[in-house]
Parts: sequence; structure tokens; C-alpha cells
Amino acid sequence: MNPFESLYEYEKWAIRILIITLLLFGFGITTHSTGFENPISDLVFTYFLDSILNESTGDSGYNYVNTAGYGLGLALFVVSLAGLLRIAGIDGSDAMLVALIPWVLWAPFGEVIEDAGLFGSTMAPWFVSPGIHFQTAAWVVLSGFLGHRVSVGRYGGTVDAGRSTRHISAMLIAAQALIYCTSTLENSSNGLTNTLDREVMAIISIFGISSPYWLAGSHADKFDDTQRVVYTSGVGGSIVLFSILAAYAVEGVNGNLTIWPIIIVFGVPYLICMGIFSYGKEDARRSLELGFVPGVLPPGMTESDYLTLDTPQKKEVESLWKRGVLASPAVLLPVGGQIGDGIATWIGIDYFGYTEKHVISAMVTGVLDTSFTFTILKIGIAGVICWFYSQAVFEHRQQHLRILIALCLMVVGLAPALRNVFRLTLGV
Repeated sequence: MNPFESLYEYEKWAIRILIITLLLFGFGITTHSTGFENPISDLVFTYFLDSILNESTGDSGYNYVNTAGYGLGLALFVVSLAGLLRIAGIDGSDAMLVALIPWVLWAPFGEVIEDAGLFGSTMAPWFVSPGIHFQTAAWVVLSGFLGHRVSVGRYGGTVDAGRSTRHISAMLIAAQALIYCTSTLENSSNGLTNTLDREVMAIISIFGISSPYWLAGSHADKFDDTQRVVYTSGVGGSIVLFSILAAYAVEGVNGNLTIWPIIIVFGVPYLICMGIFSYGKEDARRSLELGFVPGVLPPGMTESDYLTLDTPQKKEVESLWKRGVLASPAVLLPVGGQIGDGIATWIGIDYFGYTEKHVISAMVTGVLDTSFTFTILKIGIAGVICWFYSQAVFEHRQQHLRILIALCLMVVGLAPALRNVFRLTLGV
């Protein structure tokens, strides 16, 4: 059997547990809707769904039960998806992580729109955390599936395939524009439709819908068909959601924006990441010249084989990996995101009077009665990420797991950092 077509035992168990969990949630929701109350339905609604459905703006109400549940669910999802992507033959290189970056931006844009109360009552719950992450995943899976269908079709890898990916991406973006822009325009509660400049929204949305075409011939063409659809639909979708925020910035806050948090929240992590990149780029280059991706074993070699191996080449490559891996997007993006999240939270709470709703974060910020303790914690997490990737060795089959771990760290770091700083800028 081709090893790429088989699952690790831990992947099989993760899939089983995830399926059972989803079935239990489905059972709880179904029985609740039919009036058959039971411990499962009580658990699902008391600790999970009620906190989302009853929340008008901001994050849903967090408690220790749903916080632990979301963390466990995210871990199971990452492990399960890594195995399924490998079986499907999806590329697991850093290019896939780069293709997903626009979607890490897309989610915070949507959350800030919801924070400002611009979505209608039907759409708003879909942009409350953690539901926003499931919605984002749905768009990513849909775009990836359609792109994969193109890549395995008869035109895969041809000029016609490239043309098809652009058309598919444009349709996905247009669908987002229709769904989300319509929701904001139809929202008549509190007269919020009067706070949007419709011309600005229309112009920027059209620019977003056309993005797959003006991205043609750029770096986007370096992606394979699957990655290209994921990337371009994410870029265009982010532009569509940005059009709503831009329309609100022009009309709703009359251009009265607070810019300095953006400079700090983006600037400090950027400088730190540039230093880390400079530290590791030379070793990364030398490792790639030898034919090795830093931290990833060659095809056919298991971790056990690597640990028992004792050759001069291994010692040379191993020394290069410890620094070279730090120049990878899988390290730089999570590290920058964690630091940015810590700084944005500190500024938002200590200088703008925002409150922390996540139970763990609130506990940390309450230690010294300042949210700067959370910033210190996030900087520590960034250091742990660097240490982990410098020590970890992934089998070639585990490349998807490597990428998804990085994506997971971005979801809990970079995404909230972006959301917080955009809220500070718009004052919502």
C-alpha cells in the first residue's frame, strides 16, 4: 500500500472521536428542537449554542467547558484533516500555508463587521467566534474542493485549467459579495444602513470580484490549481468584506480613525520576524541546496530511522535545520501573530477600555491587574513556537500536520490580533 494512502493510528482515532462528537452535537440539537430534553441537549445548549445565539456583538460567552471543548475540537480537526488531505493528494508544502493567509485575514474582517452591528440578525451569529472559524473552514473546503476538481480533470495543469480556476474563484467571491453585502444593506436595525457609503462598497467589491483576473500572471500563478483557487478566492473575499468596513469608515465614523495601534501591532512583530528570518535564512538556503526542507524528512524515511541514523550528512543537515527552520512561514507567521495578539490586547484593554471575554486570557490579565501580563505570555508562546519547530522533525507524510499546526497557531494568534487592531482603528 502506498504510505500516502494510509492513515496513522492517531489520525484514525482522531477521525472517530470527531465523528462521534459531531453526532452527539447533532443529537443534542435535534432532540432539543423536538422538545425531547436530555443531558446531551442541555450540555450542548447550556455551554455552547446559547452563548453564541444570545450574543449580539463580540465574542460569544466563554466558559471553561466550551473553552476546553473548542481546544480539543480544534486539535482533533487538525489531526484528522492532515490525514485526509494527504490521502487526497493535496500539497503539504509551505505554499499551502501561504495560500491560506488571506482566509486568516477574512475572518477578522467579518468579526469586526459583526462587532460594528452591520450584519443583519440572521447573518450576525455566523460571525461570532467560534462560529466564524467553522464558516471560514467551509469556504476554504469549498474553494479547495473545486480547485482540486480542476487539477484532477482533463485540463489539469494546462492553460485552460488556469482559466477555469479564475472563473471559479470569481464566482465564489461574487457569491460572498451577494450574501454579505446584501445582509449589511438590508440591516435596518438602529438605522445602521445609513452609516454605509454604498458607492465605496460597490467599487471595492467589484475590485475584489475581479481579483482572480488581475492576479493572473503574478505570484498566484506559482500555486497549483487547488492552492490558486483557495488563495484568490480568499484575497477577493477579504476585499469584499473590507469594502463593508471601508464603507463604514467613510460614512459611519466620518473618517475618524485611530491609526497608531496599527503601526505598533503590525510594526513590532514585523521587525521581530525580520530579525528571526535573517537569523535563519542562510541555513535554510544551504539546507534546500542539499535537497532538504528544514525540519522535514525525505520521502520513505521514518522518524525512527532518522533517530537511529548516525552519518556525517545527518549531523550537517541537523545543524542547518535548527536555524534554517526559523526562516519558514510555518514559524514566522505564528510567531508574529502571537506577539501581535499580545500587543493588541494590551493596548485595547489598558488604553482603550476594552474587556477580555476569554476566560483563560482574563485570568492571565488579572494576575497583576494589567493586560501586559498577557503580552508577556504571548511573547513566551512565540518563543516556545520557535523552540518547538527548531527541535521537531516531521516525516514527509506529516507535512500537512506541520502546516495545519502552524495554521492553528495563526487562528489563535494572528486572527485575533487583526480583529482587535481593526476594532481599535474603527472604534467598535
